[in-house]
Amino acid sequence: MNCAKYKLEFASVTDKGKVRANNEDSVLLDPEIGFTAVADGMGGHNSGELASTIAVNTIRDAARKMISGAAETVQIDADLSKEANQLSLAASEANLKILSDKNPQNKGMGTTLSAILIKDRRAVLVHVGDSRIYLLRHNVLTQLTADHSLVAEHVRNGILTEEEARKSSLQNILTRAMGISPTILLDVEELEIKPGDKILLCTDGLNKVVTDAEIIKVLIETDSAAIICKTLTDAALLAGAPDNVTVAAILVHGE
Repeated sequence: MNCAKYKLEFASVTDKGKVRANNEDSVLLDPEIGFTAVADGMGGHNSGELASTIAVNTIRDAARKMISGAAETVQIDADLSKEANQLSLAASEANLKILSDKNPQNKGMGTTLSAILIKDRRAVLVHVGDSRIYLLRHNVLTQLTADHSLVAEHVRNGILTEEEARKSSLQNILTRAMGISPTILLDVEELEIKPGDKILLCTDGLNKVVTDAEIIKVLIETDSAAIICKTLTDAALLAGAPDNVTVAAILVHGE
């Protein structure tokens, strides 16, 4: 996709890992509209996979309608752009779709969601759960999203150190996710993108076993979105990959 003289390069990899029997993660790239999303599903049978698929497809479909002009603009938060408002509304719609599934075997299913839409040199992020979006700019790695998990809250409150959190048996307890309640509290952010930016989306199957130091090294040394995704996925698999692993990368090329 070309974005006002910027060219965006997209890639993704998803793998069930070394332990799980199936892959409940979902990833969706739509380079034509500058959209990427990852989601980490939860639930028995194939319910987690269903929930994560609903999440990424619903928000992507809303983004396509909005960009084509087929969707009516809804301004819920005056401080946010129309794109941010529409994606936030779509995420809330996805949450209700997950909750409305009446199949007994899908009861209690849920998912995380981390999505980004890049349009006119601006990025809109919508996030809930403990999947992540990172930005590498000028060789500095920034985690753009906050983990909505119990251990992350403990770290923020000084109860646990980062190292203790990585070893905690409470890592899988989320404080926010889709499919828990009819109302959902989303994190919605907007930022300017710049040439040279490298954006990484991942489920926690990556960052639980691959450190930020390893991630930044790969991002700095690699100028191919596809190779970034493969290298980081391979690193997670080499570390044992006890969970599903999903990685998506967006590279911003331009003047």
